[in-house]
Amino acid sequence: MQTIFNVIVPIFGLIAIGYAVARLKILSHEKGDALTSFVFMIGVPSLLFHTLAGSEMKAANPLLLWAVYFGCVAINWTIASILVRKIAGADRRKSVIAGVAASAKNGVFVGIPAVELAYGQPGLQVLLLIIAVHLPVIMMTSTILTEWAAVVDAREPGRNPVPMSSGGALRRVAKNLGTNPLVIGLALGAVWFTFGLPLGPLDEITASLGRTASPLALFALGMSLDRYSVRGDIASTLIASTLSIVLLPVLVYFVGSQVLSPLWLKVAVLMAACPAGINCYVLAGYFGSGQRMAAATILITTLASVFGLSFWLTALG
Repeated sequence: MQTIFNVIVPIFGLIAIGYAVARLKILSHEKGDALTSFVFMIGVPSLLFHTLAGSEMKAANPLLLWAVYFGCVAINWTIASILVRKIAGADRRKSVIAGVAASAKNGVFVGIPAVELAYGQPGLQVLLLIIAVHLPVIMMTSTILTEWAAVVDAREPGRNPVPMSSGGALRRVAKNLGTNPLVIGLALGAVWFTFGLPLGPLDEITASLGRTASPLALFALGMSLDRYSVRGDIASTLIASTLSIVLLPVLVYFVGSQVLSPLWLKVAVLMAACPAGINCYVLAGYFGSGQRMAAATILITTLASVFGLSFWLTALG
């Protein structure tokens, strides 16, 4: 109970304050967007760089961790896509977005604060091993699958066929990843870590900026929730939300408990229990499909993760 109080209350207290500030119009959404930009472009990349550059996990081999976590993500994604097509009657593009909503996690805005408060720097270093490939894997998989789905849907009667542009899709993914501040922060941290470079003044500079990341990220997330709604697309939203909050962490726990060390298992399960990431809404808007479902899933899973994270923190110890 004390662990829940020490971890959950600060996290969702900051989210609630951010939501109240936006709802009461104390700060405008434009200021919230600026705050989110700072967190995404400066605060979190600094935290990622500083944590990875100073990491002491010299012998860490993340292959097993990645196999467990992303293997479970693949299963969850597939189930979500199938159920949304069969039950909600969605087209293939929307079913891909449902898979993203059910499986892509808010590891930056919620996962980092939760793991840092619960397990400290050792846990945060393990989380970075997941985050390092989480964004590239989700972006590449969702883009390729959605491009494919658009072509297949267009071949159905009554629709105009469209050419498949997998090469263009991959180029867009590569460009987005190459200019993504989180990827840049991780890449620079990996260079410092690999070659054992001294941080010098960068140590205190990036540490100071990194300390702003967690509280501001949670506050900005709370402000953004004022924009989302649960109206419409109820069936798809409930499927994606349930699989995101319930099934994925259960899968990671049962598979990971067989092969992962205790700390790695705890961090992987907490990551899986985080709410849906904002990227699912961005992808839905970009591909013009499933925007309402993505927005509602973010809102519902963020609220439900209060109970999900509390349960797993208690169960994992």
